Amino acid sequence: MDNIDQIKKKHIDELNSICEKNGVDFKSMDKLVQSERLKKLQKRNHYIHQTIDSEIEKALGNENK
Repeated sequence: MDNIDQIKKKHIDELNSICEKNGVDFKSMDKLVQSERLKKLQKRNHYIHQTIDSEIEKALGNENK
């Protein structure tokens, strides 16, 4: 776990450095990254729910035959 935390901290420091260099507010960039991460997770969850629903429909369809 420590290695993951070190990599995460390194990425945050690198992003902060790039933001400072380009005159961009780090907090707003961090919010953008978090929202993109959330959007990706929601998309994945939606796909999982669709898959589960389709499997349930298949199972019910096979039982009704």
